[in-house]
Amino acid sequence: MSQEELKADICRQALAICRERRSAVLPQIFSSVENQLVWLISFFEGKNTEREKLFKLTFGHYAVREIDPNEKDLISALNKAFYVASKTRQGLKIDPKELGSDS
Repeated sequence: MSQEELKADICRQALAICRERRSAVLPQIFSSVENQLVWLISFFEGKNTEREKLFKLTFGHYAVREIDPNEKDLISALNKAFYVASKTRQGLKIDPKELGSDS
């Protein structure tokens, strides 16, 4: 699996968990997180090239400050997606071990 495929997959997983746990997040936060994840997936799939948006993502902040700490799966998924976005904006490869994967 390529780096971009892995990144898109991680974001797809985060989006799925976010949608499953929609009721655990305020509507305006859910909408923002969902839109950012959809954009990230599009970016990693090569359908969008607006690299500057990588520097404007806020869903990592929401995962840390706005979501109930008991929502461990949701927070973990968002943190993983933010990790891949952060590494990408730094121009670095992701380390699958950091994500709990050997892929």
